[in-house]
Amino acid sequence: MGNKKVLKIVFSSVISDAGEVTRAIEIADGIRRFCPEDYEVDITFLSTGSVFEDKVISNGFKIYKCLPSLPGIGFREDFKTKGSNIIGDVKLAGELLKGEIDAFNDLKPDVVIYGFNPIAGLARRMADKPIPGICYMPIPMQKDVYLTTLMKDAPDNIKPLTYLPLNFRKSIMKLIPKAIKLKVPAFVQTNIIEALKEFQWNGTPVKTVFDMLEADLTIINDLEEFNKGHKLPDNFKVVGPLYASASSNSKIDDNILRTFNSENKKIKIFCTLGSSGKKEYLFEAIKALTQGIGKEWSAVILAPKAVCPIKEAIECAGDSPNVYITDEFVPAPLVNGLADVVVSHGGQGTVQTAIASGTPIVGFAMQPEQQINLDNVVMKGAGIRIPINRWNAPNIQLAIRNIIKDTSYKENINTLKKMLESSDGKKNSALAIWDYIINKLN
Repeated sequence: MGNKKVLKIVFSSVISDAGEVTRAIEIADGIRRFCPEDYEVDITFLSTGSVFEDKVISNGFKIYKCLPSLPGIGFREDFKTKGSNIIGDVKLAGELLKGEIDAFNDLKPDVVIYGFNPIAGLARRMADKPIPGICYMPIPMQKDVYLTTLMKDAPDNIKPLTYLPLNFRKSIMKLIPKAIKLKVPAFVQTNIIEALKEFQWNGTPVKTVFDMLEADLTIINDLEEFNKGHKLPDNFKVVGPLYASASSNSKIDDNILRTFNSENKKIKIFCTLGSSGKKEYLFEAIKALTQGIGKEWSAVILAPKAVCPIKEAIECAGDSPNVYITDEFVPAPLVNGLADVVVSHGGQGTVQTAIASGTPIVGFAMQPEQQINLDNVVMKGAGIRIPINRWNAPNIQLAIRNIIKDTSYKENINTLKKMLESSDGKKNSALAIWDYIINKLN
């Protein structure tokens, strides 16, 4: 026992985002499970406050509270997200950077592991002694790949283009020079760049989110099939999907079982917009499932506290007997399996869970990564993506009807399901991380 090398790992995820924290816990558990005999791991999660802290602790990991102290209901509220700026003001961006740097200086980890968290990617390099970093990503956040082969369709925020046919949009995207694409506000994150000026930065100039997220190793938690055409650098590894599988003691709420009763021959819809959704988009989905043809379907609708109070969601639904709305945690893998169609915002965990249960998807994207997740599924004929500015009840109903009518959607999602089942994202993530630690850190 005395000869074991203790490895201190700090996870810095956006802990108030359900998808981010779920992936972080799965990776941390994989690292622990596949730990070599001559090592021992000491894993700590940073938190500025989150409703998911209990989830981290119940999985056997420590929490380190860092400043600033935030409510932790959802990252949009915590970060005061405005438009394409993840962090809504410069002062808050500075406080988050300082809090993270102080935490790293105090904990002195051997390695920092972070998801889509630009603050962590910067702060680890600004600690008293720069700390090696491993980044986990739903898609390859590598500048050249992202801008040339990954973003095939026009971003939803360029509204006029969303009305053009798909092939037109793809052709236009190919013609836009990389330098212009890099100026997309979502890639620049001006508030973080402005806040960085108050700190001592000795690294290469930071111009975009790609520079902020830079890591010594980046693992991509996605299907190999979706990343075939990408020429990735050696320190990028596609390791396979990573999502929370249902635990053996998971129990489905009786109200859900009643709504999705197998004797009920109605079309069954599971609406899960995740904690990064917005109220107005949830309300359009509720209207689609409670008005007109929607009344003929049965639906289970998640109304996360981060999106809106459940009372408002229930008011939007009126007295519709065909839907059940909840803000409680549900075992998504099991509930997905009972549905005919999943209505989603395109978060990676939600998309992969739908694939795992063989359930076609109707979705919209809140940001480019979610658009890419959905487009990967659409290109395989297993779902329909509606541009965000056209996300309304009639279009949602039409998409659901098309999926029900055309059996190829179900066949195609089952093909993706087989691919997903043949890959072990958790094990591959852990082995890639251990390989880096053993061969590069020592």
